[in-house]
Amino acid sequence: MRLDTVLPKETFGGLSYGEWAAEWTKWLHSEDPDTYEGGNVLFLRGNVDYRPTGIVGESPRFVNPKAIYDRTGQKGETIFEGTAIFIPVITTSLFIGDIYEGKIIKNEQELRYIVNKDTDETRKMWAVIKRKADKKASKLVKDLKAFRFESPLFRLIIPKNSFLRERMEMPVKSGIYDAITTGYFIMIRGLHASKYRIIFGGEGMGAYATNSVYDIYVRKKRMERLIDSSDSVLTSKYLRLVKF
Repeated sequence: MRLDTVLPKETFGGLSYGEWAAEWTKWLHSEDPDTYEGGNVLFLRGNVDYRPTGIVGESPRFVNPKAIYDRTGQKGETIFEGTAIFIPVITTSLFIGDIYEGKIIKNEQELRYIVNKDTDETRKMWAVIKRKADKKASKLVKDLKAFRFESPLFRLIIPKNSFLRERMEMPVKSGIYDAITTGYFIMIRGLHASKYRIIFGGEGMGAYATNSVYDIYVRKKRMERLIDSSDSVLTSKYLRLVKF
């Protein structure tokens, strides 16, 4: 299946992949990232569900490497044709003042080094799509390694009611941070009307693992038709566009 994928050096909506990675990170730390309310871009996410192995609030924290973030069936997403889909295959997001391997990240230079070092530890990753009528899934892109990106330094606001901040690998306090995100991302410009299943994820440093399965229901764009605004015979003078 041929996909209209944004290429690594292209922009979409005036933003590069790195800039979209920053926007995706802001969305991930928002109050309710799992509710899609329309818009030109649908953000997907990985299996963010770290939990303490012992007493609540104590480290180390652990995520089941075999767990799947299941958004299939009634939990799937419904979009219109022409809606872009942003897929985070495997990612790293950290900020200045964060703690990494027992040390505080002090500045942007250290932050860039560490997020890239963490991404370098990626051992395995996958991203496939299957349309309802297809017999088997196909790769989203030919070479995932070509879709590695790094965001600019950006301002990340994490509200107190951020849905996922307590489920991150390290719990995140609410506040305002200078952050950077790296990883492997794919943006599809849009899909034709049909039902699709997208599966993506990967394995990184240590026990880090993520796997997500989404059902995407794509509906046709709302059609436009011409109607007469008067009660008489149609004429170009009285035609107007309406949506139904």
